[in-house]
This record gives sequence, C-alpha cells and structure tokens, in this order.
Amino acid sequence: MKKYMIVFFLLLGITFGCGAPDREDERAREIYLVYTDWAESVALTTLSEVLLKEHLGYKVITRLTGVDTVFSDIAQGRADVFVDVWVPHTHAGFLEMYEDQLENLGPNYNEARTGLVVPEYMAVESIPGLETYYTDAIAGIDTSAGIMRNTVEALRAYHLDNELLVLSDPEMAEKLGNAIRRRENIVVTGWEPHWIFHRYDLKFLDDPLDIYMEEESIHTYARTGFSEDHPNAARLFERMVLSERQINSLLYEIRRRDDPHEAVREWIRQNEFVVNQWVRGLSPEREKIM
Repeated sequence: MKKYMIVFFLLLGITFGCGAPDREDERAREIYLVYTDWAESVALTTLSEVLLKEHLGYKVITRLTGVDTVFSDIAQGRADVFVDVWVPHTHAGFLEMYEDQLENLGPNYNEARTGLVVPEYMAVESIPGLETYYTDAIAGIDTSAGIMRNTVEALRAYHLDNELLVLSDPEMAEKLGNAIRRRENIVVTGWEPHWIFHRYDLKFLDDPLDIYMEEESIHTYARTGFSEDHPNAARLFERMVLSERQINSLLYEIRRRDDPHEAVREWIRQNEFVVNQWVRGLSPEREKIM
C-alpha cells in the first residue's frame, strides 16, 4: 500500500509542482504558410517565417503555389496562413467563396494598389489612351490573380485589342526591365508594393471607369480556429503592420540578395525597434520547474 501511495504522490508532484505548459505547448508548435510568387508575397511570407521561427519558437513550413490553391488550402485546413490577401476588391471572389472558413487577422499593409503600369517616359496617361498609343501585348501574371481578371475586364470595357500575356511575377518584371533598358514602350499589370517601383520610374495609368479601384489593404488570413490553436502567432500577425517605407525597403533587400532569409534578417536589424514591438511578450513560455 505504501508503494502505491508513493507513486501517487510522485505523479501528483509532477502534475502540480512542475506547472502545466502554456496553451500553445500543449499543441504541435508547427505553422504551415502558403504563398505565391508575387514579390510582396515572398517578402511578407519570409518575414513571417523568420519571426515565427527565431523569435516565437515555432516550426514553420512554407509552400509556393497558385493563388486559387492558396485559398482552398487555407479554407480546408491543409495550410494555416496566407499573408497576401488584397481587400476589399482584388480577392473579393475568393473571400466570398470561403468566407465562413477563414479568419481575418488584420492588415499588414494599408496602401496597396493595382492597375496598368508603364515607364514614366511613355507619353500616355490613361488606359483609354492605349487604344491609339500602344497596340503591343500587355505583360500579365498568373491567370488566377485578381489583377488579371480586372485587366480582362479593362480590355473589354475600354475596347482595347491588346494581347494579355500570362507570365510569372519574375518574368513580368524581367520583361519590364529589358524594355526600360532599351527605352521601349511597355505596359504591365502592376501593383504596389513591389520592388519595381523602387528600381524604376513608373506610373499607374488613370482608370476613369475605376475597374481597378483605388487603394486596397493587404491582410493576413488564416484557417478557422488558428487564433485559438496559436494565440501568440495570431497576435504577431495582428501587430505586424508595415509602412510604405518599411515594405519597400524589405522588398528591395530581398531583391538585392540571393538568400531571402538573410535579406529579412538584415531588414530586421535595420528595423529593430518596430520588430521588437511586434514580438514583445510572445516568446514561448517554458514549463515551470520547482
């Protein structure tokens, strides 16, 4: 009988004396981020990955995929977070489709914009002006991107016959850069933030019909239940809001370095004060030991 009592009190001491781990330690500390090959998606995802790993102690998995797959994966719980959702217009269709299966963790950038973009030296100021000024192909991106659907609508609404090329973000940017070096005319489906606006003198074409709308916000969305499962990570995403200067410098650092993770770490060193505000009090708690 004494032996059983000793075992009982030993177990009791382990349970209460050591203290229970915090809520997140009871669950697998693993977060699955999905992203697209858009410049700001790569930048914001890499920033999130480094902060979650190196400041909050999570294991992080990232996967590159198409935007339509991103939303279905988040909604169906195959992934946790996507940090590049444009609201209220560009990704409205996806949000309406999956609205009951997503958590909005708030904006990370509030001055986003999409539209048709040209070099500053081109003597055209508006989309309808392309009808007589520019008849070559427009360099686009992934067909499932909201900006591409808007561009198809713009071509129809403004009665333009330009071909719309389906390219990746890097291919679009390379085509733009090559044209600018030769000082040729070119039109691309562009958005801000993007490193191209840091590198080149560009302008958005006026859009009298407001097909592309005006400024949007970039939000972080997660699967339903994410905030309950990972409250520290959710709080980080709620705090992580960048200014125009901060996000453009982040994009530039990633553009100029071979390793995006090293670029992010350098950016964190340069923006230590704001990053400290984001991660304050969110480091993983350790089990209490008597």
